[in-house]
Formats: sequence, structure tokens, C-alpha cells
Amino acid sequence: TKVLEFLESRKCIELEKKLEKENCSEERKNRQLLSLGRKESSFLRLRRTRLGLDDFITVKVIGKGAFGEVRLVQKTDSGKIYAMKTLRKADMFKRDQLAHVKAERDVLAESDSPWVVQLYYSFQDSSYLYLIMEFLPGGDLMTMLIKYDTFSEDVTRK
Repeated sequence: TKVLEFLESRKCIELEKKLEKENCSEERKNRQLLSLGRKESSFLRLRRTRLGLDDFITVKVIGKGAFGEVRLVQKTDSGKIYAMKTLRKADMFKRDQLAHVKAERDVLAESDSPWVVQLYYSFQDSSYLYLIMEFLPGGDLMTMLIKYDTFSEDVTRK
């Protein structure tokens, strides 16, 4: 689509500008642009993949929240482990949180930060929205803050 083409060309232009500022060799610039192209291609392939609950096996429930729960799941075809956040649509509508949930999904999908959990897939059925994310053992930040109140400087550096 036009939007995807625009975003792809914008990312290429941004990368080229960044590489120019860093005075990179032509060889490195080409490697970086090829890498970006491969990532974009992989991302678009994943977006075209239609998934559903049948594509995952629940290992165990690892958390519960206001709109649903988080499960440790395994993808049936690859055996890869993910965290599946299951959100009840009725609760999101009732509490007028639909925009917040969409914003969360968009941020997770577009972020390329090592500090933000990666979203691999999202899909829905008539009752639930499912976010398939990178599984990071150790719990979530909010639970840790509630448990420990504050973190020492040493802990924040790890």
C-alpha cells in the first residue's frame, strides 16, 4: 500500500542520513541498507500471516490484569515460546480503553528499542484481542516496583 511504501522510503532516507553523519564507508552503508530491507521484508511477511488461537499451545498462565491475562505459549509450527496477552473486548469497551489498547499495540509493533518488549503478532476473535509478544522471564516492572518500592542504583544499572 501507499502508506507502507512511504514508511519504507522514509526509513531508508533516515538510515542514509544517519550513516552520512557517522561518515560510514560505502560498504557499511550498503550492508545497513540491505539489513533494513531484510527486516522490512520479514516484517511484511509476518503481517500477512493470519494466526489464531489454534497456532499456540498454552504452557501456563503467568499473569492476570484488568482486561485479561498473560500466558506463556508455544507456537505449534516452530516451537518458539512467547507471552500471549489476552484482552477481553467487552471490558475494554466498557471502560472506554480501546484507544489506549490500540496505542499500546502500535507502540509495541513499531518500537525498535531493547527496552520495549517486542510484539510479534496480534489477532482477534469476537470476544478477545491477542497480543503475541517476546517472553521476558522475571516479571513486569510494575510488579517489581510494588514489591520493592524503589530500586538501588546498582539494580537499575543491571
